[in-house]
Amino acid sequence: MKNVKRILILSLSVILILSLVLGCSAKSSKSEDTAISEESKSGSLNEPMMTEDMNFSDSPLEPEKIITTIYLGFETTEFEESTAELEKIVKKYKAYVESSDISYNQHYNNKSYRYASFVVRVPKDSVGNFKSELNGIGNIISENTNKEDATKSYRDMESRLKVITTKEERILALLAKAEKIEDIIALENQLGETIAEKESLKSNLMAIDDKVDFSTIHVDIQEVEKLRDAETIGTSFGTRMKNAFNNSIYGFKNSMENFIISFIYLLPFILVLGVFIYLVYMLKKRFSKRKDNN
Repeated sequence: MKNVKRILILSLSVILILSLVLGCSAKSSKSEDTAISEESKSGSLNEPMMTEDMNFSDSPLEPEKIITTIYLGFETTEFEESTAELEKIVKKYKAYVESSDISYNQHYNNKSYRYASFVVRVPKDSVGNFKSELNGIGNIISENTNKEDATKSYRDMESRLKVITTKEERILALLAKAEKIEDIIALENQLGETIAEKESLKSNLMAIDDKVDFSTIHVDIQEVEKLRDAETIGTSFGTRMKNAFNNSIYGFKNSMENFIISFIYLLPFILVLGVFIYLVYMLKKRFSKRKDNN
């Protein structure tokens, strides 16, 4: 009986110890799993963020083949000096004028003003400095920049050119071995078409390279009698009052000048009308005297 009790007590003790050991191991495994999950949250999520940042910083700002076109509008009170200054700047930065157009038929307030439009090709490395110096030719009133990505079309044409070159070499090899007249004629026709396509692709590639290496800047210069007042949000009240006073004097002066010019234009008509009224008056006076005498 005593042996049975001892065995029962030993069994219960062993079960209790095993339960305690299993409980501790379960808690430790849970804590390890929790630690691993927290590490995975903190580590695995942060690593992609760092990778994305690195990729973003390493990415180029612009593709390789960018065609830049800039439109600039200026106004000036000294037209000849402005165009001469533009020519100096063009020579300084080794640019060239692709086309120019000067108009003398701009009329406003009975005055003739000149207008010039220039298309200038500027080396892409000098565009920034070229634009900065253009501020000296007049008062800038408009600016627009357009960038066209020609990288994909350029690469496609390069790949097509390689294929065409390989095709040309194969045709030449077949032509060297051909013996029949009809085969030679057919191969020569294919060769002619291939060479034409090859030269066309080369020409297109050269055109893109030229547009990429030399940016196109359109410069418009408008002759005016008075430059615009460059008022912004930060312009002071005193400056605005000064500009308003100057503009009112300028407007009054122009109005009086236009009135006098218009009066001179109308003077012959006024004289003829005055003579006509005087004759009518004299005739009426004579008729009235005759009536009184009768």
